[in-house]
Amino acid sequence: MRYQSNVDWWIWCLLIFAIVVVYVAAIGSHWWLAMIYGIFLALIFAVSVLGCWYEIAGDQLIVYQYFMPHKYPIRKIREIRKTVGYLYTVGLSRDRVSIRFTDKSVMKSSKPLEISPKDRDRFIERLKQINSDIIITS
Repeated sequence: MRYQSNVDWWIWCLLIFAIVVVYVAAIGSHWWLAMIYGIFLALIFAVSVLGCWYEIAGDQLIVYQYFMPHKYPIRKIREIRKTVGYLYTVGLSRDRVSIRFTDKSVMKSSKPLEISPKDRDRFIERLKQINSDIIITS
């Protein structure tokens, strides 16, 4: 099952701002160069936004970032918590799901996996169906 990443409004504003800055900087300069920069910036943004989603396949949670998959075992999830914030994340929204694993070797650190699926409740419910030992905290 595939879950799209939630995208906050400020992400779209950031894209518009960046493109406007590129074109304003190009006034009186080479318009074709500004067009190339603008297209390049839009492509980078598209890869960042469209290349981020989450998939639950069997007992694996697959996190796609820049179209590259990272697999995590659902059976090793210890705790799931709904969080709000902007620091270190794969997601594009401040409304997130923080996932802690039973084994530090899964993430290769003690930090939780922070993602932002569009429908957090359904996403958490699906993970809980696969691993009933998951503790859900507020």
